[in-house]
Amino acid sequence: MTNLDVSLKDWRQGDFALDVGGFVFATPKTGSGQFEFEVGYETENIVGWVVISQTCDIIRCTGDRFYVAVSPLITINEQDISAVSRGRRPYLTEIENTDANVFADLRRFMSVDKRLMSTWERRSGFTTSDKRQRFAAALERKFGQFAFPDEFDEAVKDFRQRVWSRHSKSESEPGRVYRSLMQIRFLAEPNWTASLRKISVIAIMKDEIEQEVDRHKIAEELKNSLEKIQWPYGYEWRNNRLILGTTSELTAGDVIFSQRGDFDFLCY
Repeated sequence: MTNLDVSLKDWRQGDFALDVGGFVFATPKTGSGQFEFEVGYETENIVGWVVISQTCDIIRCTGDRFYVAVSPLITINEQDISAVSRGRRPYLTEIENTDANVFADLRRFMSVDKRLMSTWERRSGFTTSDKRQRFAAALERKFGQFAFPDEFDEAVKDFRQRVWSRHSKSESEPGRVYRSLMQIRFLAEPNWTASLRKISVIAIMKDEIEQEVDRHKIAEELKNSLEKIQWPYGYEWRNNRLILGTTSELTAGDVIFSQRGDFDFLCY
């Protein structure tokens, strides 16, 4: 085991370091073509860096695998903290063992040489496995989000707004409906590039003990909301426009062949 292996063996995804430099990026060189650039450097409001590479990629030092990906830690205000708690800033995610107003900004990331990272003072990002898993899920949502066609996004915009606006309203029945869901997914048959795409909505409910209303009320709210969607040319509903179930009731195909919609606030 090399000295580098030893210095990296305790690092894990989500671990972080403070006061180790700013954000390095490429920016167009003045008066040049698109393939010419100069290096930019930003330090404003960056208090540290969190490692977003998988743990196995951090500790493995073979061949020329000397790089890991990191995202900046930034301070945010109370208004943004409130928005994050309601799932309205999915690009900002909590690192358990930082100060309460310090969050990872997943909009930005860069590569760092492990030989540089080995000189940093490692701070463990998480104490509890639940919050570590939430961080990994936030990374998956951010970097694994499916790019829906623009015309599809436009068609479901009002539906998404309805779900969001009612989700946090504790006294409303629609709010109780949407807090009873884990995910809203979309299935296109035969696929998203076909000339005619037939759409189903797959709503994954929380387990019955966690639901705030029964499935009949969930189905009624969703069906009424989905009826308001006006599809553009090239889209129409499948015969079963709504597929509703818990994780134990849905099939693997329901999840694998569908795409998660932009409803991150359902996770909060």
